[in-house]
Amino acid sequence: MRTVVRAKWYRKVPAIFSVAGVAAVCLLPLLHSGDIVSAAANQGAGVLRVSPALSDISLSRGETSTTVVTTITNLSASKLAVAVSVQDFGAQPNQPGAISLYSDGYNPKTNPHSLQTTMSVEPSDVVLEAHASQRVAVVLNGLGQLAPGGHYGAVLFSPESVAPEGGRSKVSLQSAVASLIFLKTAGGGVQRLQLLPLKLSSVGFTLPGTVYVDFKNTGNTQTAPQGQLTLFGPTGAITSTTVLNAGSGLILPGSSRLFTVQLPGTSPLHGLPGKYRLELRYHADGQAGLTTISRSFYYINLAVILPVLVLLLILAWLLKAYHGSVWRVGKRFLCWARNGFRKKPKELPPPPKPKRRPPPLIQG
Repeated sequence: MRTVVRAKWYRKVPAIFSVAGVAAVCLLPLLHSGDIVSAAANQGAGVLRVSPALSDISLSRGETSTTVVTTITNLSASKLAVAVSVQDFGAQPNQPGAISLYSDGYNPKTNPHSLQTTMSVEPSDVVLEAHASQRVAVVLNGLGQLAPGGHYGAVLFSPESVAPEGGRSKVSLQSAVASLIFLKTAGGGVQRLQLLPLKLSSVGFTLPGTVYVDFKNTGNTQTAPQGQLTLFGPTGAITSTTVLNAGSGLILPGSSRLFTVQLPGTSPLHGLPGKYRLELRYHADGQAGLTTISRSFYYINLAVILPVLVLLLILAWLLKAYHGSVWRVGKRFLCWARNGFRKKPKELPPPPKPKRRPPPLIQG
């Protein structure tokens, strides 16, 4: 068994895993929703700090056990008792980038990505003096029995205040700080993305400055979609382009995540009316090749069309007021145009004038 402490995935972890340079994930005060406990980003109300907040482990072939060492620090000015436990976590439904820790009623044997049954902590209870630190070893055994792919577990540190001698019993601080563990088996890991339907209207009065892209992870390990989103104008030129998932946000297996992509430089008032095309090129992080999809829509720029319509209405009113109905004026114009383009027949020369005969002679 060897000791491994790795945190290479700090770049790919959503912002909730890092606060003020000291990454910590703290559970909301025991607020249960069914069998789920929500996770939020803070520092355990400024009481306890855990480092590292995230450990990324990639097993080698034949490796069946490993150890992660976590350091906890008491940030308060009083002694703290800290209870240490382990739980599995997964993606939190309907909240992009958030995680959930499974609690009461959860059976890790039904979760193919469980890590809870392999984890144990030494020691399981810690007493910290004010501003003191202590290392806790998280031992993972039986890793050869894990299903291929990614596995996810959390080590929870629940601080409690310690009453002085002769005082009352411990008072729970109603919070817990978590150190997350991402583990991938030596083989069999598959990264696969499925793009859910891209919602885009076929006709719009504004250019899409914000595009919502929804991916589902259909593989068996965590992945981060990468790619580019480009908007082409009516002439085929690029109107706007941006990078997809610049923060390298992760998607856990079996879950989906909605990404909000901002297209810079798109103005609803100055765009050229016509047919536009939105093109998305993406792939799973670390995979070669790109998948390309495109959606077309028609853009109606009211800032250009409305003044033109107003001008035409004014012109029609003037024609009706001074020259009768618009239909009659239009008909006259069409007749005039038709006669102007019609070929005129060649003019025949005038007939010769008859010669005048001299008056008859009168014989007398």
